[in-house]
Amino acid sequence: MTDAPTVRGAPVERPYGPAVTAVVVTRGPSEYLEQTLAALAGQDRAPQQVVLVDADPHGPDPGLGSLVAGHWSAGPTDPSRVTVHAAPHASTFGEAVRQGLAAADLAGGREGWLWLLHDDSAPEPGALAALLRAVELAPSVAVAGCKQRTWSLPGETPRVVEVGIATSRFGRRMTGIDEPEVDQGQHDGREDVLGVGIAGALVRRDVWTDLGGTDPALGPYGDGLDLSRRARLAGHRVVVVPRAVVHHAQATLARPLGGAVLHRPGWDARRSAQARRQAYLHSQLVGVPLPLVPVVAVLAVVSGLVRALGRLVTKEPHLVLAELVAPAAVLLRPVRVVRARRRAASTARVRRRALRPLQVTWRDVWRQSQDRRLAAAELRRTRQAPSELELAELAALRGRRRRALAGVLLLAVGLTAVTLGPVITRVLGGARLLGGTLELGDAGPGGVWAAALSGWVAVGLGEPGPADPLLLALTPLTALLGTVGRAAALTLLGALLLSALGAWFAAGAATRSTALRAWAALVWTGAPALLLALDDLRLGAVLAHVALPWVALGVARGLGVARVDVVESGLVGAQREPGGTSAVADPGPPLARPTTTEASLAATAGAGLALAVVTAGAPVLLPACLLALAAIALVVRRRRRLLWVALPSLALQGPTIAAAVQRGDAWRLPLTDPGLPVASVPAPAWQQLLGWPVVPPSWAELASQVTALAATGLVVLLAAVALTRAGGRGRAVRVAWAVAAAGLLAAGGAGRVETGLAAGEGLGTVLATAWPGSGLSLALLGLLTAAVLGADGLRQAMARHSFGWRQVTAGLVTLAAVAGPALVLGSWTWATRDAGSHRAAEEPLALELLDGPVVPAVGREAQSAELSARVLSLRTDPDGQVEATLLRQDGRQLTEVARSVVAREVGGAPGQGRPVEPDAADLVLADAAARLATGTAEEVAAELAGLGVASVLVPPPGEDGSTQARAALIGRIDSTPALERMTETGAGIIWRVATGELGTTSAWARLVDADGGPAGTLVEPVPANGTDVSTRVPAGEPRLLVLAERADPGWYATLDGVPLRAVETPWQQAFELGEEGGLLVVGHAPASRTPWLVLQGTVLLATVLLALPVRRRRGGARW
Repeated sequence: MTDAPTVRGAPVERPYGPAVTAVVVTRGPSEYLEQTLAALAGQDRAPQQVVLVDADPHGPDPGLGSLVAGHWSAGPTDPSRVTVHAAPHASTFGEAVRQGLAAADLAGGREGWLWLLHDDSAPEPGALAALLRAVELAPSVAVAGCKQRTWSLPGETPRVVEVGIATSRFGRRMTGIDEPEVDQGQHDGREDVLGVGIAGALVRRDVWTDLGGTDPALGPYGDGLDLSRRARLAGHRVVVVPRAVVHHAQATLARPLGGAVLHRPGWDARRSAQARRQAYLHSQLVGVPLPLVPVVAVLAVVSGLVRALGRLVTKEPHLVLAELVAPAAVLLRPVRVVRARRRAASTARVRRRALRPLQVTWRDVWRQSQDRRLAAAELRRTRQAPSELELAELAALRGRRRRALAGVLLLAVGLTAVTLGPVITRVLGGARLLGGTLELGDAGPGGVWAAALSGWVAVGLGEPGPADPLLLALTPLTALLGTVGRAAALTLLGALLLSALGAWFAAGAATRSTALRAWAALVWTGAPALLLALDDLRLGAVLAHVALPWVALGVARGLGVARVDVVESGLVGAQREPGGTSAVADPGPPLARPTTTEASLAATAGAGLALAVVTAGAPVLLPACLLALAAIALVVRRRRRLLWVALPSLALQGPTIAAAVQRGDAWRLPLTDPGLPVASVPAPAWQQLLGWPVVPPSWAELASQVTALAATGLVVLLAAVALTRAGGRGRAVRVAWAVAAAGLLAAGGAGRVETGLAAGEGLGTVLATAWPGSGLSLALLGLLTAAVLGADGLRQAMARHSFGWRQVTAGLVTLAAVAGPALVLGSWTWATRDAGSHRAAEEPLALELLDGPVVPAVGREAQSAELSARVLSLRTDPDGQVEATLLRQDGRQLTEVARSVVAREVGGAPGQGRPVEPDAADLVLADAAARLATGTAEEVAAELAGLGVASVLVPPPGEDGSTQARAALIGRIDSTPALERMTETGAGIIWRVATGELGTTSAWARLVDADGGPAGTLVEPVPANGTDVSTRVPAGEPRLLVLAERADPGWYATLDGVPLRAVETPWQQAFELGEEGGLLVVGHAPASRTPWLVLQGTVLLATVLLALPVRRRRGGARW
């Protein structure tokens, strides 16, 4: 129950002076109405008439009459002059006042004054007397407002909220009061103001009638300022009377009406943000000069977008829609603005410039913003600043943890230097990393961005399909390092260090023990799923393993369950001894104790971004992670926040999932790993439970296979023992086991689905399944979390027992727990030491280092020329088989590999996969390569020109003994007409396709005679930039525009903006050009591309803004 302002006994003064009609508007018997009526009845100078207007849309409340009668049964105001009227259809305060006056037969009156009160604005006893004194002394005053104080809670001192209102020239509302502050008369010098609040305002009847009351479009927000402003323009004065005080609860700020009192728990002014924003924009459109209305309208839309982004930064996503809807709601109702402008113009007697002395300048706005920021910072500092004792304890904690973290990182750096030191040295020297799933990465940020947003995979003769989200995940590192190849190299070569770092911080969410966190980092870094992925150079799997701990950390902090250290003040528990003169500390809890942090929406969004990186590297984890999030949602309160964890991943994987559904292989494409396929044989299920995605390789058998399996299986045993924990920790352990189960399901399913064709012996191919190691990384995350949660606090528990079997058992388990991952890491380090320096066939790492170019300079020149020609690379094996590859750049690139293309090479049900038959485009390329290899290529030059091939390359021989077969192939190519040998370098021998004598040219886009079809006589080549054309072509005979790319509905061509009709061909994309000339534009844009890009951009931008830290909260040591 709130405290009503002090109400005196029945006043003894008789009414005198101008007639005053008090109008109180309520919506039924609200929690404030009784105090407001009591305060009104106890005025020193009572109003002559009181009109209570019930605007409840459900009809009048019968109890209002008795409530009124109880307060006016005696006093200077005749009870018959106190009336109650219903206005159920009134949507605003002003409309309720008009209907109430009409019902009381007072409408249209011009004598006396109206005293306007909300049901939550209780005036102090002398308020009306002070207002009347002010207007009697200054007849030019038409509107007099009150000083507004807060509606006090029991035991609180009322604070001043508002003493008049001013605005900037741009309409920004300024009260000169940062926050409700103690009223010491510091604002009592104000008098003439631009506006006053409507609650408690005294308005002259004739002015109210002339102005038509408040603007019905404003509602409860800004109506007093608008009325005051129009009164000023009509030539009247508006003053604030500081001696007249009303206590205002401001309930309408916490919509719906009748909300909680200011600062009561549950009170939230943000609920009315949209309505207040609409009122502000409406006032702006009404108040500016007519020529500026379009400018204000445009700014309203732009500012709505900016403010919506700002709401994300301030972690208020529930207000984003309000910021976007508010401008639309105002601009789509122009009639309201027109009416309001006409109403204001009809009563205006002075120019708008007359209001400038009462407006604040931009300097005042800036100064108030700075004052608010500094005051808020000082308030936070005084409330949260730790004591010297706390600072000392925090420093000690940070010191211990930093030393432990330094040891973990030093170990990871040492392992990296021993195993990959020579490789890192050569990469820093400019060598390019190649092998496993990894292709060359020469593309810079612009190339990666273009490939990531494209719906066309520029590999070979081109393939339709979405790019891999892995490219987007690597974009930030690419922008930092220059090329995507360097970004991939940093991820792979720094995997041990990055894994240890992530595991350390993630473990800190489950325990504050430095020993447990160091052990978790050791186990995570020595995980077989990571080490075997490094062996095969599986970029996506390594990236997923590195990023998974950050997902766990973000989820824990986002839900408010992460462990942090809170240092309690030395005065906690202090109490006064009987008869003592000073307080003594009570021996209570320790100075530093672990507890959980506050829930953080920024951390939740950060987890969403980290999960997007995880699923970009290992798409097989998307359904598993969704299952894990569902399991977490069952036991937490803030489960809706988990949507922000899943949304970015779903948005990034959406185009791929849609393409899979459209193609009918919804179960294969989403499981396909990014990059080139790499074959592997999944381990049995029981070995996968122990952490091994494949049967332990030769390096793991240095200490016997059984020992290797036992070393990794100890984590499972510890996680199982942790299930005995009870309480909240026990629930967390069970959730961790659910996460582990989802990972094991993902690993088991991945090994049973054929997803691509991997390189086999020689130039052969074998079916490759999805990599089960990524699922085991997720399973290990759950098991390791359970083990850490189970072990946390056991040291303190054993300290309460004397030395015995408990301590011995714990010591042995600790020794085994540390020895297991150390043994695995040591075996892998020993086997892979000095990788890349003298790499032998038996070494585990599948990496290659390329110091020189793949394509000689003359071939790269043709590729980068305006015709965008290609290089045909022919590689042979000892059996004489030839592999043909079309190169658009210096070797095959990471940007030219996509899961949608890889998965298309395999068909059949899971477990029964088979290679699919080549299509017409593949057959044409294979036929040209076969004719070159067999020496039957008399007219092959024209065919190569049609494929956009300007050069033929035979790379150097490999280590497979293919020297003789390569020499035979070179001889046959040398004897092929129209192929001229250009040069021989370390990259191989290259020939130029001499098409001049054949009347054709090698080009990506060509204009040919329409009568001959796609193979017709060349008219002229068309300059191109990759897979885009924008050039002018002359007029001529009917022609066909033929592209050296597969046909696809996503291709488009326009001539001076007019679309060209596509022509059906066996495999190439072609368009009818006709006789006209003009600007020719060619590109590829599937119909679904733009909606997906908009959706992805919106989700990612929103998540990034939410993840931005705007203020560091005090939560103890974060290390």
